[in-house]
Amino acid sequence: MSSEMIGKVPFWIAKFAINNVFRRKMIEYNKVVLPEDDTKWTKMNKITSSKVRKYDFQAALENGELLIKSVDNGIINVRISKKLSDIPTTDAVVLESKNPPPLVINKETEEIIIAQESGPNLFIVSKIDKEKGTLSFEDGFGFQIFKEEFPSYHEEDWYKTEKLPDVSCENYYGFGEKGGPLDKKGQTISFWNTDSFSYDVDDQKLYQTQPIQIVVRSNGFCYAVVYDNPNRSQIEINDINGCSTKYYVNGGGINYYLVVGPSVYKVLTKLADLLGKAPFPPISALGHHQSRWSYYPESEVRQLASEFRTRNIPCDYIHLDIDYMNDYRVFTWNKEHFPNPKKMTKDLLEEGFRLMAMTDPGVKVDPKYRICKEGLKGGHFCLNSDGSVYVGPVWPGDCHFPDFTQIKTRDWFGSHYTALTDVGISGFWIDMNDPSVFNEKGTIDDDVIHPGEGKPRPHKEVHNEYAHLMAKATYEGLEKILLNKRIYINSRSAYLGTHRYAGTWTGDNIASWDHLQISIPMLLNMAASGQVMIGPDIGGFAGKPGAELLTRWYQAGILYPYFRNHTINKKCSQEPWVFGKKTEEIIRKTIQLRYSLMLYIYSSIRQTCMTGIPAFRALWIDNPKDPMSHMPEWSETEYLFGDRLLVAPILKKGRRKREIYLPQGKWFSFDGENVFEGGKVHEVDIPLEETAIFVKAGTIIPFINEPIQHTGEIIDSKISLRVYPMDSNAEGEIYLDDGDSLEFKKGDYELVKIEGEKKARDTWYFNITREGKKKKYIEIGEISIFGVEKENYLVFEK
Repeated sequence: MSSEMIGKVPFWIAKFAINNVFRRKMIEYNKVVLPEDDTKWTKMNKITSSKVRKYDFQAALENGELLIKSVDNGIINVRISKKLSDIPTTDAVVLESKNPPPLVINKETEEIIIAQESGPNLFIVSKIDKEKGTLSFEDGFGFQIFKEEFPSYHEEDWYKTEKLPDVSCENYYGFGEKGGPLDKKGQTISFWNTDSFSYDVDDQKLYQTQPIQIVVRSNGFCYAVVYDNPNRSQIEINDINGCSTKYYVNGGGINYYLVVGPSVYKVLTKLADLLGKAPFPPISALGHHQSRWSYYPESEVRQLASEFRTRNIPCDYIHLDIDYMNDYRVFTWNKEHFPNPKKMTKDLLEEGFRLMAMTDPGVKVDPKYRICKEGLKGGHFCLNSDGSVYVGPVWPGDCHFPDFTQIKTRDWFGSHYTALTDVGISGFWIDMNDPSVFNEKGTIDDDVIHPGEGKPRPHKEVHNEYAHLMAKATYEGLEKILLNKRIYINSRSAYLGTHRYAGTWTGDNIASWDHLQISIPMLLNMAASGQVMIGPDIGGFAGKPGAELLTRWYQAGILYPYFRNHTINKKCSQEPWVFGKKTEEIIRKTIQLRYSLMLYIYSSIRQTCMTGIPAFRALWIDNPKDPMSHMPEWSETEYLFGDRLLVAPILKKGRRKREIYLPQGKWFSFDGENVFEGGKVHEVDIPLEETAIFVKAGTIIPFINEPIQHTGEIIDSKISLRVYPMDSNAEGEIYLDDGDSLEFKKGDYELVKIEGEKKARDTWYFNITREGKKKKYIEIGEISIFGVEKENYLVFEK
């Protein structure tokens, strides 16, 4: 399809045509292909000289350079390259400890021992074998971590290294957004952000690059390796011969951070320190989102909102796909479809709806288009090798692409979000930022130049970080525009650290049972890799799901952090009422249950943003020593939300029961009618109209009994307490603030802590304490105690 045709045909037809024509060539080009000639690899060999400073150790190798740097307690940075200056600088790592543990160096005859020391503790010990040219690591307690030879480099500008673990065949998690199994043992994982429309469920090369390898041993010992080089890369984890990990990267050199726990929780918190914590989202972002390619004109958007409210189906966000723009020009409005967007957003907000609008990076080539003119005049676009401005076709036709490596370009691009904020848009969806281009390669050419900050870089070095830098431009621009407001952005592509600016979704998935099933392990690994606001397109983007699949997907996703129904076009519409009254009623009930649990969801997400421990998390995070928590029949089909709720959905067509595994302890069904012993497998009935949620004993869950239609109604709702006792005790907490501003940072919130204990005469005593400036912000109503015959209780406020 010619670039002239793009923008003149319906959006979805263009999408299919482009993918059919270019799909095979795009896939071939975007493969990570390793060098074939193994004779062209050169080993870096032994140390020839070294230099020791307080916080780092530097060495010259026979064919390269080495740096080992103390970053923080239990975190070191290892860099090895022909020239250390060749390693790209990225925006991934934010941790800059003013006083990292010093390194204690002991140079012996055959080895150099480098210990990270802090008081009486040793956090990481590195050992270099001078003769063999190997590097090994252990923690301060003597646990061996892995050993590796100094890397080799290839004539085709590739580097490789192989890590040999001390313990054979550990569990390997993380790696961000990838298909395939949760545990990546035996997998080859590629990192090259690609527009992967209707991808296969086993596809290991999708839209995002987050090479974070989290390793968990059977004794609970945990460490992580974070590879920070945005060039094409690949990780191969061998499932035989000790499960070695091979890492290849196409340029720059080896740059990784070793993070040692030794516990899972400590590794996750240290990763959050290293890469940064996600910002606390507005509570509305946790509500129900309805999207389609596309809702327009304005009358259709208003009708959609009316349907939700008339049918009493909760919803907080309606999404505007690319057709709200003027011929797909970013930062514009189609005045024919949306003659008065400001009034539309105002009217919808009064009904509890917010709007989320899409922005792409491509700027239409048009001499009359203000954004294009400014970009050319300001030197904001990527260049060809001859100095001319790069042009690539996308939805508007020929486009220029901003060089987000430049601070001035990020400031310029971010400032233009006033085109959306001035009319009341409050959610920001950034798409096509892989970056996607409609040519045979599917993206910008490797040799296209990013002018950068005085140091031009080829696109191949920036590609995987492009979306991250666009998200940064968007976030920082909106911070300047929406003062004292929380920023909510969702990005299709990502790199290490993108969670500091945006949530993500799993791209253009398919309306199939396989894609429903794969959503759980995909999201669990994304969450372990530091992402917070994540989810798939509920119901599937490509194709139409059918009533049962849509129903089960809503149920499976009841605690997805990002809860969006999205589809490819009007013919595939899958709003909750499309499949008839019975399906509508079940989905309404499911969404209402999510809103009833919103305070638990909100409190759990807050904890994640403070600690880095994911709210949406795999069984192994809380139960690393439990072999059952690593088995795919449970680890890939169930998930925890916070440390109190477990969801075990139906993931196969026609099923009305399934086996579930509940970790150690005592568990209740959510309705409180059944009690289960943990550490065992149970068969449970899950009719089509039910969502399978289980509650850990000893828990108090805040619950909103009265149906609400959007999160703005929470503040006026009475909060009931659902008590699931462990013997004679239970505890819980409720957090609430205004849900939208940054005033919570000044203490403008209320945190209610509840402790329950059954005492004499079968009476429960509940002690309530309140923290924060917003005293009595939360009104507690009735208390339901499950598993007891009587519900006598007294409430005491300190």
